[in-house]
Amino acid sequence: MPRKAAMRAAMVAIGANCGLLLLKAAATSLSDSLTIFSETLNSLSDCVASVVILLCVRWAWESPDQGHPFGHRRAEPVAGLIIAIFTGILGFEVCRRAVLNLWRGEMPTDINQYPMAALCITALVKAAMSVYFSRRAGRLNSPALRATSVDCRNDVLVAAQGLIGVVLAEHHLEVLDRVAALVVGAYILYSAHRIGIENLDYLMGKAPDEKLMTQIRAAAERVPSVHEVDHVKGHFVGTFVHVELTARVDGLLSVADSHEVAEAVRASVEAIDIVDRAFVHIEPFVALADPARAPPTPLLRD
Repeated sequence: MPRKAAMRAAMVAIGANCGLLLLKAAATSLSDSLTIFSETLNSLSDCVASVVILLCVRWAWESPDQGHPFGHRRAEPVAGLIIAIFTGILGFEVCRRAVLNLWRGEMPTDINQYPMAALCITALVKAAMSVYFSRRAGRLNSPALRATSVDCRNDVLVAAQGLIGVVLAEHHLEVLDRVAALVVGAYILYSAHRIGIENLDYLMGKAPDEKLMTQIRAAAERVPSVHEVDHVKGHFVGTFVHVELTARVDGLLSVADSHEVAEAVRASVEAIDIVDRAFVHIEPFVALADPARAPPTPLLRD
């Protein structure tokens, strides 16, 4: 089931991030490198974010109910937005510490090989996590897992940058360790911005891209008896898309036949995986060029 697969992925994130947190905490206790300290804070934020993802994923896959007739899929973009907020706060704090230490001229005095090993392990684990969550997000259409994948991919680069900073400090270029920490903080802020914008788009009902809209129009036009499709609009409701469109049909069709065409259009559009609901408006179309198909006489009104 998709819900079980999503929750299993969230549990993997919790386990991996908690393991990395313990590893980096041990490295921090053995070194006063600001870079490894900022990485420890990053892992702490990742652990909190993983718990949030687990709770929101569990909620998002619950069935629709009376209070939420269109389901709970907005819970996942909410999780992504919470992750972005946590990440932004963390990035600001790392940048603040780096700037203050550069200004004060405080330098580390005990940097050894253990932080470098911790950063190397972090890069390898995060690379594997990025691939894993990217595949899971694609299969489940999960923005929360996609945000986790992007965050893990960024952490690989951040760990590499941190490793450079530790190596420079090891060679008595400690000031560059502070600069590396500033780069780490700036990159975390950038990641927070990107994740936040993506999930805000989901929550605010952004329109799908042109490729999907073209696919939706083509699916509606494939239905027999549809002369033309117009006024195609769509917007995200959580991670799924709701569509509104007008289908023009023969004006001489009966109400029952027109309804069957509308249902066929709806089924064809909703067959697209990302489309959750399609609302079809039927508009009569009369081919006046054919004299044998004159429009029916209008009903007389009092």
